[in-house]
Amino acid sequence: MPAKKKETPEEVYINNNLPIIYVDAINTSHRTDGFNYLSFATSTPYRLVEQVRLMIEDESLRTIIDDICQTINYFPKKPSKKERGPSK
Repeated sequence: MPAKKKETPEEVYINNNLPIIYVDAINTSHRTDGFNYLSFATSTPYRLVEQVRLMIEDESLRTIIDDICQTINYFPKKPSKKERGPSK
């Protein structure tokens, strides 16, 4: 059976009612089921305030990371085992 091809919608609906929020911190957690938990927060003088939580599949997250890297022209390299140390 051939692999099912993921369809991309031709048009994206832009919801102009969503607010734009400022975030300057992210907490991530990778799950064993191929999903990732992301929590975005904003720093205030008194504490970190969580703004939004997301769950995203590995493949989609990789695509987003690739897009961000291309947008800001930043392509990090993976550290060697020597740089990471023996426990990682």
